[in-house]
Amino acid sequence: MSTVVRWTGVPQLISFYRYIAFNVPRVTTAVGIAVLLGIAAIRLYWLVGGFPVSPYPAYLGGYFGLLVAMAILAAASMVVGSAPGLVRFGWVLGSVVSVASIAMYVTSRTVGLPGLPQLVRWWDYPIGSFAMVLAGLFVALHGSVITGMNVAYPQRRDWHD
Repeated sequence: MSTVVRWTGVPQLISFYRYIAFNVPRVTTAVGIAVLLGIAAIRLYWLVGGFPVSPYPAYLGGYFGLLVAMAILAAASMVVGSAPGLVRFGWVLGSVVSVASIAMYVTSRTVGLPGLPQLVRWWDYPIGSFAMVLAGLFVALHGSVITGMNVAYPQRRDWHD
């Protein structure tokens, strides 16, 4: 298995963190929180009536409500920030929210969702595209924290050159 992973070049691709690193834990965490709150705000807007297809199925309302609650919970756990385990939980939950957002958006645009056939191939919806940018940004930011390229609060590194 490890030879297959080495053959793909993934370890070389993510090893750039050894050469580029940022020691701004509060900024990294603040950006993560802001992105999560942006994702939650867009879903809340859709939940209260801003969704372009009206009326939408009840399961989609439940999905939007769950994503809003999870994004706010993840952001809140990152705000508390005194316990590293709680902050780590916030980052992981934020990534789950982001990946779920991306998966639902891509699914709705490719194979479609039950009761919403008009969403298939509707890639040019600006708010949806912006939501996907935010979700991708959070996943990338969390990836940089996992690889060590960025440091998230409350962790600190004392680098001395």
